[in-house]
Amino acid sequence: MKAVLKQMGLKVLTTAPFYGWLQKRALRAAPVTILCYHTLRPDHENLASWLALRLGDFKAQITTLRASYDIVSLDEALHPANGAGKPRAVLTFDDGEWAMHAHLLEIVEAQNLPVTLYVATGQIETGRPYWFDRVINALQQPGEVQISMDGLGNWTIGPAQGKARWEQIGAVLEVLKAQPEEARDALADQIIAQAGIADTPSFTPMAPMTLEQLQEVAAHPLVTIGAHSHGHELLDRITPDAARISIARSKELLEAWTGKTVDHFAYPNGNSAPAVVDILKDLGFRSATILEDRLAHASDPAFLLPRISVGRYDALDRLRLRLVNI
Repeated sequence: MKAVLKQMGLKVLTTAPFYGWLQKRALRAAPVTILCYHTLRPDHENLASWLALRLGDFKAQITTLRASYDIVSLDEALHPANGAGKPRAVLTFDDGEWAMHAHLLEIVEAQNLPVTLYVATGQIETGRPYWFDRVINALQQPGEVQISMDGLGNWTIGPAQGKARWEQIGAVLEVLKAQPEEARDALADQIIAQAGIADTPSFTPMAPMTLEQLQEVAAHPLVTIGAHSHGHELLDRITPDAARISIARSKELLEAWTGKTVDHFAYPNGNSAPAVVDILKDLGFRSATILEDRLAHASDPAFLLPRISVGRYDALDRLRLRLVNI
């Protein structure tokens, strides 16, 4: 009954003319709507990961956005609005997963769609997915998987699939995030060893783009490349010196690989700190984005621009409410 009432409430709030009033109120100060995605997958793939949005859902979201917004590049959004045209929205993707080349690039071309890709360079350089993607891949096994980590906890993953499994996987990821940076790779390997390898996976594993794929994506005039650190470290939990090395390395590599100036940054996991902001300014960046699920207003500092995170289990009606800060 509660779920039915909630669904009815969503329908009421997203139905004209009430939604139009909510939208007008939210957009009256000409904020910029910055959306944060991670990666895409074909609709038929059974990947229990909030990070992997279905292609059909992404295309539906673009259609919905374009009815009310101008989708613009990040550089355009950073300039004050002139009062003409629709409210502005920016589409950003974090990490640099292989689907940016396999799926997103085609949509960018077909729909004349400007996007910003914040690329973490370590996985591009080595070809090895970061610890969190490796854990997500391993915990997709059909049936039930038992995970036991000394001093950290015990988890049962499955047998449910879909959102329920993702919530179980998410609990494991959050525990690992809290561990020291240098320990996470080894902990991820322990989980992978316990999970085993599926004989016939029903999904394409999470993995980075190759260097050649990144270069092809970056060459498109509608794609803006931003940095996302080298090792996808939580930058507020490491020393300022280590943060500087990671950020500078990512900017240096991306500029060398793409031949483009890299002006924009996204904090991994949204974790920022004043010392990290100072580093970004010192290295010549022009903006940085966080994860705060609200619209970006003129009063927001350029190095703390909020984004609204969008994932696989976000229903379109619920997303529309988040676009108006509800």
